[in-house]
Amino acid sequence: MMNLMNKDRMTATISLADTNWGTKNATRWIEVAKEREERSKDGEARWINYLGGLAVTIKEGSYSDILVMPGNGPSIPAHRFLLAARSEVFNNMLASDTCKAAPIDYITLPEFNHEELEIFLEFLYCGNLTDEKFEKHFYCLALASHKYVIPHLQKFCEEQILKLLDSSTALQVLEISEICSSEVLKVAALKSILSHTGEIYFSPGYEEFARQNPHLMVHITRAHHNSTVLSQKKTAI
Repeated sequence: MMNLMNKDRMTATISLADTNWGTKNATRWIEVAKEREERSKDGEARWINYLGGLAVTIKEGSYSDILVMPGNGPSIPAHRFLLAARSEVFNNMLASDTCKAAPIDYITLPEFNHEELEIFLEFLYCGNLTDEKFEKHFYCLALASHKYVIPHLQKFCEEQILKLLDSSTALQVLEISEICSSEVLKVAALKSILSHTGEIYFSPGYEEFARQNPHLMVHITRAHHNSTVLSQKKTAI
């Protein structure tokens, strides 16, 4: 009997020791995770500061070797190597330019006005934009990301556009989805339109949208029809 009791005590002691060991290690793991998180935040802050230096460079035009001209307004100094690194299209443009006897010292991006071009170049240099800047210029940025084949900007636009998608932006987002061949944006835009039919169908810009985008009206009509049929089936069940 005593042996059995001693055995139980020993088992309890071992179990308690195991529990303490697990608790200590769990606590340590949490501490390590927190330390890693702090290092990550610190690294992110340093990275932002580093990229901020590039933003200053473009604003001051330091060591620039090319001018980027908008459709209207003054040109903005930039750097060939960065444009080439960010965009396959720019890389091809500048690579072909080096074969010429007298390289051109500017490129023109006619789809931008001066302010839009500033925001576009800011993203190319820094890889990020404030919410305010993006919301104001998301349409032209999304189209530029597709036209100039800039993967990081394409992904950034898609993620941010989904966040600001509502009844006031749904038609624009549907246009973007068609031009940029984004199925994700297309599905989200149609869903938003169907959720705000009264508000969107009678909005001031809807008729103009319909005139300019008859093919997209087909998508809306079919989506509306499918939604109605599905709703009727659910009601019948």
